[in-house]
Amino acid sequence: MSSFVKEYSIGSRKKLNKEEKHAAEDLRQKARDLDSKAVTGVFKNIEVEGGDVTFSHKLYKEDPHRTYHLEDGETYTIPLGVAKHLNNMTKVKRHSYLVGPDGKKLQGIGGYRQRYQFTSTEFM
Repeated sequence: MSSFVKEYSIGSRKKLNKEEKHAAEDLRQKARDLDSKAVTGVFKNIEVEGGDVTFSHKLYKEDPHRTYHLEDGETYTIPLGVAKHLNNMTKVKRHSYLVGPDGKKLQGIGGYRQRYQFTSTEFM
């Protein structure tokens, strides 16, 4: 089994011209506008049923740090970027024992477990 190492240098990245910089900034601004859109839905704490969670979130550099306190089963109106964060970025690794090629047990990642879920009520 061979290992794979990818080498790269920060200096080797392509410099963007003015039009490319402007296009990239437009795309980033459109993504920021979309992530700022308010969405209403129900928060579910999968990890601790009936529990609550408090977390801070800042997605873009010009956004302020905001602290959210969400309780299981309650309905909230939050930015779409925060809802995506709850659904996609709050998974934890589920460790398990795997069998290596030589027959020995190794500890590895057997999957991921979702901690929280935000389900939109606007499209139901």
